[in-house]
Amino acid sequence: MKKKHWILIGAAVLIVVLILVNIKARRGKALAVQVEEIERRELSMIISASGSIKPKRHVDISASSIGKVTKVAVEEGDFVEKDQFLLQIDPMELESTVSRIEAAISASMAAERQATAQVKQSERDLERTKRLYEQGYLTDQEVDAAQTNYDVAVSRHDATLHDIEQQKALLKSARHNLKEVTIVSEMSGVVTRLNVEEGETAIMGTLNNPGTVLMEIADLSTIETEVEVDETEVVHISLGDRSNVTLDAFPDTTYAGEVTEIGNSPIYSASSSSQQAVDFKVVITITDTIMNVRPGLSADAEIIVAERDSALAIPIQSLTVRRRRDLKDNAAVDSTAAEGERDEIEGVFVVEGGRAVFRPLNIGISSQKYFEVLSGLKVGDKVISGNYQAIRNLKDGQMVKVSKRADKKE
Repeated sequence: MKKKHWILIGAAVLIVVLILVNIKARRGKALAVQVEEIERRELSMIISASGSIKPKRHVDISASSIGKVTKVAVEEGDFVEKDQFLLQIDPMELESTVSRIEAAISASMAAERQATAQVKQSERDLERTKRLYEQGYLTDQEVDAAQTNYDVAVSRHDATLHDIEQQKALLKSARHNLKEVTIVSEMSGVVTRLNVEEGETAIMGTLNNPGTVLMEIADLSTIETEVEVDETEVVHISLGDRSNVTLDAFPDTTYAGEVTEIGNSPIYSASSSSQQAVDFKVVITITDTIMNVRPGLSADAEIIVAERDSALAIPIQSLTVRRRRDLKDNAAVDSTAAEGERDEIEGVFVVEGGRAVFRPLNIGISSQKYFEVLSGLKVGDKVISGNYQAIRNLKDGQMVKVSKRADKKE
């Protein structure tokens, strides 16, 4: 073999040896990681949502008849008592209607008296005709005519009575309409909205068109927050769950509340994708007093749906997923996993003897920073908590070294 060939073979062998040495050196190099010692903590699972506040009781006062507003006795922000006078709509047309119906009733009653007299007269004529007929002085036709006159008189009398009843019903309705143009408060509360001024025309509502909302009165003693919660989170909320509410108008104050209503009908809203986002209405009644409150203020709510007084907890960033075939101790995985046949296993890496060892876990509730551990760890275990790149690339059994701040390059 030529000398040149021996030189090439030697160079190739040298390259292979260098590669193997480099691989062995890299395998032996420990990865710098951060760890956190497992301990028991107080955990709270919180669902955050946004919305606005509104009074629990409020009424919209609308016009029940068309007319010009002739007097407004309150201003926005005034406190009013139940049955207090609020405003007046021009009653002239309705007053004339009442007067016209009252006159019609008087005429009908006069007609009824006349009809009563005619009934009595026709009744006497009928009796006289029957006596004369029995004495043979009158014919059958004359008796029939007298009977007919009596029946007609009775019918006219009944008609006048029905007419009076009809007119009285119309009068009752007209008086009710007249009363409605003098608007009084249906409840005690604050005038939170005033939409009309003197001289404007109030329009009554119809089947398809709402009438003019003249004003709104609200009882501000009980305030609610309406928020929209995603469908994946609303299933965790129960009636009575505690909540902390913050208003944008008072960002430094937190108000206590509790969930008093959970909607059953979905609220669809357009999302960035082709599918629609589905939310549900959740009502939180605020138990604290809010000074200078205004309906419609923006609010952020944190609903506490679960709490643990002393739970084993791991940092959220420590939880990771590995495929079964990438783990060394599959028997340990099968013994702790609820579903032994699943390919991906949730767990964390703990430091044991200078190596990262994967531990499968059963996870409970989650707080903003920690997961509750139901099984798979004990107090004092050192869980790898950083950095994110290290946790994502860690392999079961890989050598590691603990540092306060892991090297970004590593």
